[in-house]
Amino acid sequence: MTAREQLLREIQHSPEPLIKEVLDFLLFARSRNYSSVEPEAVDHQTIQQPIWEFAQELMQDAPPEELAKLTADSARNHDHYLYGAL
Repeated sequence: MTAREQLLREIQHSPEPLIKEVLDFLLFARSRNYSSVEPEAVDHQTIQQPIWEFAQELMQDAPPEELAKLTADSARNHDHYLYGAL
């Protein structure tokens, strides 16, 4: 019995949450080890965009009053905000 056949047999007798976990791992391993074969669910636009554009997309729906609560010196003092006084 090949590994593929054994895996398919095990899938038939596995609960759905386990199948989802195995699928996530398979897609991760395939994208990491076999870069010429990419998962279909990968959004190439998101992967290739600069980080600042990604951040802008995340922040576009943030209410202005919440943005006003952010500190102006977060980048300079990020260790302080993460770990407390150093």
